[in-house]
Amino acid sequence: MIPPYYTQRAIPRIESTGVNVTTDKVQYTFRSHTMLLAPFVGIIIVRLGHPTPTGTDGELPVVFNSGDTDTPVTKLGGTPLLAKDIVGTGVFLLFYDAYGKTLQFIK
Repeated sequence: MIPPYYTQRAIPRIESTGVNVTTDKVQYTFRSHTMLLAPFVGIIIVRLGHPTPTGTDGELPVVFNSGDTDTPVTKLGGTPLLAKDIVGTGVFLLFYDAYGKTLQFIK
């Protein structure tokens, strides 16, 4: 589960702490917060402050990791989000459903 940082009366946000590339995935890492591990469904703002390293295979799927498990990221329609779909760093909007294990990239 990807735990969000909550801001008062606002959309939850998370920030990456790093990015790791292996032969089978691009893994963005996030801090884990025990008080926020309750199930969550809704929109999340994600700040990716770490670019995918130069030379990374653009066809690798993107996953988010908060310490113990990877959560695959999908695009609208359910296809995997690929490294080539994320250019540089920035702020992105995602839909997260902890019950359905869905993390979907909106824009």
